[in-house]
Amino acid sequence: MEDFMLIGFSSKKFFVCSLSFIYLTSCQTHKNVSQTSQKIQKDETASKNKIILYVWDGLRPDVLTDEKAKNSIPNLLKFAQNGVEFKNNHSAYPTFTMNNAQVFATGDYSGKSGFYGNTLYYPWRALNKNIKEQARDATGADITASFLEPFFTQDYKILQSIDQPQIDEPLIQVTTLLQEAHKAGLVTAVVGKSGSAFIQDYKANGYILDEKHAWPLSFAKELQEKNISLPKGTPIAYEPGQITLAENNGNPIKSEAIQYLGDKSEGTDPIRGNKSPYNPQNYYMSDVFIDTILAEKKPQLSILWLRNPDSTEHYYGPGTLAYYDALAANDKILGKLIAKLKELNLDKETNIIIVSDHSHSNIVATKRNDSEGFPQLMYDMHKIVKESDDNNKIGPKTIAEKHHSKVSNEKLLITNGISVSGTVRTADLITKAKLKTQNGHLISAYDGGDCAFNASLSGIRNGDGSINKSSLGYNSANGICKDKSGKNIPFTSQAYAVPNNLSDSDKIQKVIIAPNGGTDYIYIPNHNPKVLQELVAFFQRRQEYSAIFVDERRYLLGSQFPRGTLPLSYVKLANHSGRNPDIVVSLTSNAHVVVNGLKGTEFDSTDGDWQRGNHGSFGKIDIHNTLIAAGPDFKSNKAIELPTGNVDVAPTIATILGLSLGNTDGRPLLESLKNSGVSENDITVTSVKITSSAACDLEIYHPTTHPFDFNSQLKNNFIDKEVNSFYTDLKAKILITKEGNRYVYFDEAEAKRQQGCPKIGFTLFDSEANSKVVMQE
Repeated sequence: MEDFMLIGFSSKKFFVCSLSFIYLTSCQTHKNVSQTSQKIQKDETASKNKIILYVWDGLRPDVLTDEKAKNSIPNLLKFAQNGVEFKNNHSAYPTFTMNNAQVFATGDYSGKSGFYGNTLYYPWRALNKNIKEQARDATGADITASFLEPFFTQDYKILQSIDQPQIDEPLIQVTTLLQEAHKAGLVTAVVGKSGSAFIQDYKANGYILDEKHAWPLSFAKELQEKNISLPKGTPIAYEPGQITLAENNGNPIKSEAIQYLGDKSEGTDPIRGNKSPYNPQNYYMSDVFIDTILAEKKPQLSILWLRNPDSTEHYYGPGTLAYYDALAANDKILGKLIAKLKELNLDKETNIIIVSDHSHSNIVATKRNDSEGFPQLMYDMHKIVKESDDNNKIGPKTIAEKHHSKVSNEKLLITNGISVSGTVRTADLITKAKLKTQNGHLISAYDGGDCAFNASLSGIRNGDGSINKSSLGYNSANGICKDKSGKNIPFTSQAYAVPNNLSDSDKIQKVIIAPNGGTDYIYIPNHNPKVLQELVAFFQRRQEYSAIFVDERRYLLGSQFPRGTLPLSYVKLANHSGRNPDIVVSLTSNAHVVVNGLKGTEFDSTDGDWQRGNHGSFGKIDIHNTLIAAGPDFKSNKAIELPTGNVDVAPTIATILGLSLGNTDGRPLLESLKNSGVSENDITVTSVKITSSAACDLEIYHPTTHPFDFNSQLKNNFIDKEVNSFYTDLKAKILITKEGNRYVYFDEAEAKRQQGCPKIGFTLFDSEANSKVVMQE
């Protein structure tokens, strides 16, 4: 009976008004508030005021209550106090920069927009013979062949290369906020981080200054006439000879040196590295925006996107000295922006929205909670000790302390020192597991990455800080990996170049991994359901991985759909033209481990590189991010507890400017606007819990972060005998306006592993309609 109902649900929208054997909530058709409310409220809320969207990449919302940050962010604190603080804002999952960049651009989730960022797999860009021009990056290099492997999207030229509407492959499958602004004749400006800033105006119809180029040509030449340096790659954006850099141009986007622990493979030194390396380039771009673009071009809509604190968090980790330095630098820019608006008499007609694309966590390998309910580390943290006057090194392990917070009633683990664990390489783990389909075909995975020695974060340390050469994560020099001179070198993972032949003619099922940090995209080229089943079981058995989502269009709900997983459509990731991966899997996170005084850790997936901080997971720390707004169209001195999201930013801006984005996933935040006639009391919110069915009788392993053969006796060393079942648990809030319009905000999703087979049911859930049905097992 269950399979019959599931198959029916997969083929069409599911509206239930009465069924006798299931639990049912109210039933009604869906009306999108974005289009309806924009029309209703246009006369009351549309204004001639300007808007500046200022993105602090990776800004955690706890920055506003962090005592250590207080002296670093006086302008931000004052801004939040005077304006509207949205205290329950949500990043779009997956919590990547480029995914949320397109959310800001469109007001839609990636399932509708068709753009998933950060690392994607688009082999069609290399193979489609109807595309005549070569793909190039911002250096001018021909990168056409590179699309046969996963590629990183934070480059404006790469984004242009995959925007191919003439073959029905547009970069984004819906309209954007800036496209609608340009139709209305508004002047726009986009400044900041390459990729995430540029995608806001990827048709290049406004003023653009990012880390790679200045656009248009007239603007670039104006800057030169003012003796303002240009990003070094600017000439590549134009035909040869159209613009030449001045002799004294230099490189205004050059970041300062990253401080490492001796050898680069040891990782960064967050003690010597006490300053953000990215302040100078952010000062350069923000100065051009504030002193030139804002003053002379007078844009009605501007987007300023700075890579701090995010890039600093990646290198040194949230909560470090460099992290607070990055916050202070962004705050200084905010102060200058506000002062300039006052100087230009624009302060009374300019709204500023400060938002982050996602939050940020420290990379640490954790285990299940102990018998008392406290988090556990898989590998100890370590001290940093002085090696010489110029270098520090990783020293002895440190002790973590349990703490039961009486204020929040949380059981926390307070760590000391730095992490030496938490990074996994999914292609390596899958390939070394030697998974097989029922017909005996091996499954091999490829991510396009090179050989790597990831000493700092791979969990291969002895207690004194030295490398444990007997660890499964360590491979001695054996000819597989070589340095640039051809010398054999040790490695923690080998290269996984994508093969030219992806067929299974050699009895090997190929799988492509697009590693994205806190979440991985899994592509199965032949969409073989047997391969899917084996991969899902792999992720369920390795505790480094958490919530699993599967494309229910390719693998129909019912007998083929794997137990323990939820459909991509539940989290608005299913794309009508099939751009979505086959599997989206979040890595395991823990909101109750404290590192550098800040809560939140996660495992990190990579193709060989390493970092100390990351994001992308479906954990509550990464999901809950910052949103604050102030200006003539916003209410003052207001804290809003209602759920909101990055997906609401574009519809809100469109409403203020009198633009229409159509039927967006997000809603205009009318409760925050002065003249909307809408208050928080007009809106109701319901919390919901959505579960998959349970996968039971599994052999589940401790989160070693190291590869091992699932068919060998060695696996017995890693079996976690206290758990043998898995299901995905998704928590969400349903917001309903007084007109009956419904919006879904996803709070977190996680894997539930336990002993015995839990009595939980698969939740039938249509995020587009007001119906929710729980099927009982």
